[in-house]
Amino acid sequence: MNRRFRQPAAVAMLAVPALVLAWAAAWSFRGEARRMFERAAAHEAALVGSRVEARLAACVERAKHSAETAVASVAARPSAAALAEMSRREPYVRNAFRWVAGRGVVFPDDRGATQEERRFLARYVTLFDEGFKGAGDCVEWRSWFEGDRLSFVGWRRAADGSVVGAELETVAFLAEFPSALHDAAGGAFTLELRDGAGKALFKTGATPEKEAPEVVFPLSSVLPHRSLALWRVTGPEERAGGFMAFLVVAVGLLLLALLAAGTAMLVVEARRERLDSERKTSFVSNVSHELKTPLTSIRLCADMLSEGRAKDDEARARYLGVISRESSRLSRLVDNVLDFGRLEQNRRKYDFADADLNAVARDAAESQRSRVAAAGMELSVELCVEPVVRRVDADAVSQIVVNLIDNAVKYAACGGRLDVSVTADGTIVVADRGPGVPGRDRERVFERFYRCDDSLAAKSSGSGLGLSIARRLAEGMGGRLVCAARDGGGAEFRLSFGG
Repeated sequence: MNRRFRQPAAVAMLAVPALVLAWAAAWSFRGEARRMFERAAAHEAALVGSRVEARLAACVERAKHSAETAVASVAARPSAAALAEMSRREPYVRNAFRWVAGRGVVFPDDRGATQEERRFLARYVTLFDEGFKGAGDCVEWRSWFEGDRLSFVGWRRAADGSVVGAELETVAFLAEFPSALHDAAGGAFTLELRDGAGKALFKTGATPEKEAPEVVFPLSSVLPHRSLALWRVTGPEERAGGFMAFLVVAVGLLLLALLAAGTAMLVVEARRERLDSERKTSFVSNVSHELKTPLTSIRLCADMLSEGRAKDDEARARYLGVISRESSRLSRLVDNVLDFGRLEQNRRKYDFADADLNAVARDAAESQRSRVAAAGMELSVELCVEPVVRRVDADAVSQIVVNLIDNAVKYAACGGRLDVSVTADGTIVVADRGPGVPGRDRERVFERFYRCDDSLAAKSSGSGLGLSIARRLAEGMGGRLVCAARDGGGAEFRLSFGG
């Protein structure tokens, strides 16, 4: 009898302590697991809030940009008919107005206005009384409250000295908010957009179990007196309970499986981190090299000049030329990095005006002629016979052309030729006879930090920002920038603005 029960007793003596230890470990880690999940959830909520804020800001900025374009068009030749037509046809404009010094609002006419126009005049009577003393050539926006209702009104100086402006049709861009909230939530959160009194405007996601939100994220920078309420779909208690059960099973029965799974997860995560680290390292290394190279040349030439080693005027002129060229190169890199930051934060402003693409492309190309020649390339500029006028930001177009030329100098100098041309349909073409861009990379070259040869030992240095900035600038002006293969070999970049 004693022998018969000895083995089961041994199993029990091993199993019971193992289970007790598993439960004890799970219980001791339960509180820490709950706090860990709370911290992770709070961080995730902050990321979701930032993502929602960015998407809502994009909706508002898109509406403002559309309205600014319409107001700028009317400001060139202001008239009651043009303002009325803008209100009817522009989806983001609810009401348009024209104000003249000494007369006040002349459109809409207070005596013959519709009920909506009379409400509009009454809503902004304080604004009209102030007199628009600071109105300039760019649209100035102001948020406006009538009770708890948020509106946006913008204005600018017209060609005849009067002030023209528009009130945004908030319903038009508010209709885009639900999809923005849904996309940002990703199923992990319930999101609710609230007004200043805490009243829900939009809501997406599952119905939360708790009435009070776990996080309230202010949206003052995008929508004054508006906030975003967030609820986690899965609370920390449920997550901690699942973690405890997993820990019991892992400690008691599946230790090897846990190690294998943990190892696999670590390998996957390590690979992802390695790829991210390589990309960041490559970017930092490339930018550091780009900065260090001109600085080294500038310092060397400056030392030669300061120590009097340049014995004749020709040598001094040569050293000064190197300093000038390398300073320009350094300035281009810094400008690219700064522009990239502004574009990423949607802070890039465009000064739209009628410009001849012939003149813009010619000036940009000529400013780089000496650099192209130094790279051993022949520069050809072919312009359209007639002026090609488009409403663009001339400085931004010039920067795009300079970035495209810079790209060709870095990667296509072996072709020995660079052609810049302008066509009658509003297209600027920068073409080279270099090795070209493989078909699989013709879209990816416009991604930030991407280079066809992205190794640290690449023959040509670069930050991987030039083409990305060029496309972002083109799209910001309503244009299009594409890369294609050139007949006879090489690559061509086509910047088009249409009619």
